Amino acid sequence: MLLDFFSKNKNRVLIVAASVLLLIAASVSVYIMAVLNRKTFYDGVFVEGIDVSGLSIDEARERVKRKLDRIVYENSILLNYEDMTWKIGLSDISYGFLLDEAIESAYSIGRDGSVLKRLKTIRALKSNKRNVLSEVVFSKPRLEEYITSIKKQVDENAKNATVTYQNGKITFDKEIIGRFMDVDKNLSLLENKLLRRDFSSFELEVLKVYPKIMYKDISHIEEVISSFSTAFNSSNVNRSHNIKLACERINNTVLLPGEIFSMDASLGTRTKENGYKDAPVIVKGRLIEGIGGGVCQVTTTLYVAVLKAKLEVVERVNHSMPLGYVEPGQDATISEGYIDFKFRNNSDRACLISATVVGNKIFVKLLGAKSGSNRVVKLKSVVVERMSPPEDEIIVDKSLPKGAVEVEREPVQGLRVEVYRETYENNRLIEREKISEDIYRPVQGLKRVGPSDNSDTKKQQ
Repeated sequence: MLLDFFSKNKNRVLIVAASVLLLIAASVSVYIMAVLNRKTFYDGVFVEGIDVSGLSIDEARERVKRKLDRIVYENSILLNYEDMTWKIGLSDISYGFLLDEAIESAYSIGRDGSVLKRLKTIRALKSNKRNVLSEVVFSKPRLEEYITSIKKQVDENAKNATVTYQNGKITFDKEIIGRFMDVDKNLSLLENKLLRRDFSSFELEVLKVYPKIMYKDISHIEEVISSFSTAFNSSNVNRSHNIKLACERINNTVLLPGEIFSMDASLGTRTKENGYKDAPVIVKGRLIEGIGGGVCQVTTTLYVAVLKAKLEVVERVNHSMPLGYVEPGQDATISEGYIDFKFRNNSDRACLISATVVGNKIFVKLLGAKSGSNRVVKLKSVVVERMSPPEDEIIVDKSLPKGAVEVEREPVQGLRVEVYRETYENNRLIEREKISEDIYRPVQGLKRVGPSDNSDTKKQQ
């Protein structure tokens, strides 16, 4: 019967069906257009964890802004180092968020591409919600200022442990371990932390700076291992001043194993600005006035102490003439930037130089670890050749009375000297070493004489 109805009314049924289909298509089209032309955020869109579905751009911005403002207002970051803490508020470094860009990005979800792509995206939001985060921004220069100001409080210079020998007593001061904070490194680490919105405490990275000399390196220094003294004329005020100053410059100097001591470097520039005064110095066998006269005697005194301690002499030059305050061959000269006295601590323990002036005497002592032995070291100078100076040089000086004679330079005998180091144990010689062989050239004397009846002003021999 139903078939009879469709057969009799076929055209009418088709028209109705087509009308229904058109009605459905029109409804779907209206729905699609309504969805695609929607002026609010699509369902399933979040900004900063806030559901903005169905909200307008202004409504969403206002709601999200309140949350972001609370983040800035309520949070700060603590910077820690040991027992020190610094607090930096987010507002202090202009911490903020690019909210407009995030709102725009969230609003564009479901609005890009073809109709089918848009519909697919909108449909997917129902099961896969999308959360858009704002980009973090802050003032890097202001953050750097904070880090730099903290650095000034954290940084500390390292300080060597020291040992002092005075009046027969040895005292120690322990080292100070320094601190150094790298601003750039900490700034980079903190910047990454802030960009991740991580506001937990931040442990500053600070390097420990260890000094060259640690207490453990010098704690064994307990006794004098060698000593030597020389006397000087204290009536020469300037020379005495230079001697005392030179002793001060090298006093309580620590030499670690393998370290080389330079007398020239330790004394510094021999200038009036550096404290030195004019005093006689030996130049090519003659005494002349020069700044720093007297430092060679301190150098010589140290040299003998070094030889007696059996430390390694690296560089040493003898004077041009023998000296009155030490045996020939046991002296050491020095000339700024030209001649130096250097020695190496070739032992396996640190040693200390003590140089002092008491009255008219220079005392140089080297201190180190207890040896536990009763060995005694002595130096012996052996003159192997004597060289007579040439006859005195005579200069006729018209300013002198007739027959008058003035000795301007005394003649000095030349020497070739060998120096030996002898080691005794229980008063028995156990070792004998040749240390050096030096030559002191003879020095010609110089006299000035008054003119005679048959003389002229020419130089005579």
